[in-house]
Amino acid sequence: MGKYHHGDVRNVLLQKAETILTEEGPTGLSLRRLARMTGVSEAAPYRHFDGKDGILAAVAISAFERFAEQLEAVAANVEHHEERIMHLGAAYVGFAVENPQHFRLIFGRERPPLDQYPELREAADNAFDVLQRAVTSVDRKAEMTLTEAATAYNRALAAWSRAHGIAMLVIDGMIVPPADQNLGSFVLGLLAEDLNAPTGM
Repeated sequence: MGKYHHGDVRNVLLQKAETILTEEGPTGLSLRRLARMTGVSEAAPYRHFDGKDGILAAVAISAFERFAEQLEAVAANVEHHEERIMHLGAAYVGFAVENPQHFRLIFGRERPPLDQYPELREAADNAFDVLQRAVTSVDRKAEMTLTEAATAYNRALAAWSRAHGIAMLVIDGMIVPPADQNLGSFVLGLLAEDLNAPTGM
């Protein structure tokens, strides 16, 4: 491994994987290529990751955590219920635009199977849980009745679907905000129309 201490190899590989993902997307990643680019032996990555899916899972976990943190920050600072949903949608789209390859990874076909990586499933569930809690007035699942939990899930799913659709259309270049309007305001306007809410909240 030469220039790296054993404990540094995983982080170095992850950093390089993040760079490749950002520039090329998931298809550009391979453990052999990572080994070559970081100057470690071809066997070294396999001591830390169980193949390409393993390193993609690690990158996806980090992306989900950043995504959840952004949603949590928005949810904590917007009190009005419908306004909170709209601002979460705008944050959702904002994350996609700022991190298009990471967004495609965590929600796309290249993401490793959740049932094979428990930590990845937990990270994904945590991100959705932020949205689910934010669209209800109940902060903890333990306080919900079964009916309330089902309603919260359905509302969160609907909010997620709206935001996800807009996000994909934007990062695929299918819709473009007007030149005189920033992305956040543009998305808030779309979501306000969808929710029949006033845009000037």
